[in-house]
Amino acid sequence: MRISACVITKNEAENLPRWLVSMRTFADEMIVVDTGSTDATVEIARAGGARVCHFDWINDFAAAKNFALDQAKGDWVVFTDADEYFTEESVPRVRPLIEEYAGRETFDGFIVHLVNIDMDTGALLGTSAEVQRIFRRAPHIRFVGSIHEHVENLSGDPAREMAMAPGLVLYHTGYSPRIIKEKSKRDLALLLARRARGEYRKLDEYHLMDCYYTLEDYTQAAHYARLARDSADRPVGSEDRPHAVLLQSLILAGAEEAEITEAYETARKALPEKADFPLIYGTYAWEAGYYARAREAYTDGIRLHEEYYQEGDYSGVLAPSVYMRLGETEELTGNTDGAAALYERALRLRPHYAPALARFARLLRAAGADDAAVIEALNAHYDETADAAFLASVLAGIFPRAGLYYDRRAKVKFSERRRFLLAGDVCSAAASLVEDMERTAAAAAAYGRGFAPAQQGALALLLPDSCREISAAPEAVRMLRRIGRLARGME
Repeated sequence: MRISACVITKNEAENLPRWLVSMRTFADEMIVVDTGSTDATVEIARAGGARVCHFDWINDFAAAKNFALDQAKGDWVVFTDADEYFTEESVPRVRPLIEEYAGRETFDGFIVHLVNIDMDTGALLGTSAEVQRIFRRAPHIRFVGSIHEHVENLSGDPAREMAMAPGLVLYHTGYSPRIIKEKSKRDLALLLARRARGEYRKLDEYHLMDCYYTLEDYTQAAHYARLARDSADRPVGSEDRPHAVLLQSLILAGAEEAEITEAYETARKALPEKADFPLIYGTYAWEAGYYARAREAYTDGIRLHEEYYQEGDYSGVLAPSVYMRLGETEELTGNTDGAAALYERALRLRPHYAPALARFARLLRAAGADDAAVIEALNAHYDETADAAFLASVLAGIFPRAGLYYDRRAKVKFSERRRFLLAGDVCSAAASLVEDMERTAAAAAAYGRGFAPAQQGALALLLPDSCREISAAPEAVRMLRRIGRLARGME
């Protein structure tokens, strides 16, 4: 059994090396169909062992992908986008999974769980989808759609099937914040141009919804989200997306409370196991000041999150702040143990979540913990070197000596004056401030006349009174003498 890995490209020099590494583990051949790159895409593909073919771009993604299928020689095809790659755990499972199912005559392929991540940070973006990426190389399996193309079975045989791929996860960087708006502008222009020609296709409303939501036109996003939600045509595995976009668009557009609540209740009824909806609605209620309603939604959402969470779900993005807010409500009722447990859960999900750590630290202080106890507790969960700067910045105003402990281990350190203050040495901090003021005054005395009038005025605001008016006070005289010596040293 041979496997062909296929991709279409245009200026994918940034993404292609990672795609090649992901595919060469299991593929017998790698086919890169280039549609007009002007960067190093073609050279990278050839150097990575891929066969490169060229296709003249005609504003039709399905045509380009079907051309790639025609070049493939394998029995099975793994066809991802250049900005998609299998996780490290998934890569070695691809070939064994295909081999396990290849003998089933009516089995055509797999649907894979795709998770959107930020290409710059690797952070989960809170959206995922189920996508058809692995299938037989067969005449009846082709791509359809000039934009947002997808695989379809053209045989008309209802007995042929595709199933979820157990244990396979694809990461997708194409929705990263720094690139997604430009892609959405491009896609929206193509969609509107096609529809202006009178060409309407299923899933158009779904894709228009996504484009408008990304471009922050929430009125249009809500309009198309309703159409997509109520349509019989929905992408497999993404049935929740129109509900989520509608709910968030209404909130962001400032819709009436009744309209938002109706969208929420409809979503809950359609997908009762989805944690995203109560967490989104709870956040809306919290920020609107409906705390009892928010707590009820949050509690329900966290229960669903802990029971049904899948990697990439939006509930994973919201959960840390929800745990913290639930912790706040526990504090208000006097349940400090419950609050501490919730803050700890928030920090397990997002260790560098400063508000949660600050609240947890304040609870420890209220309970009588000293700096040594706090350091011991935090070192059990953090790396005292790698996380030192973060810990120092959060603890400085709560446990000053613990803040100093971590500052000594951090690469980026506090200023000398702040260290004096944290150590309780107010006199040294004041002396440091006076020295800085004297140096500023000396710079003004030595070079001030060379500045423009507006700059001289701004600099004068930084100077002590002794530099702006005549005074016989001994401390003013001493400062002026020292400034004179510093100024002569600068000339």
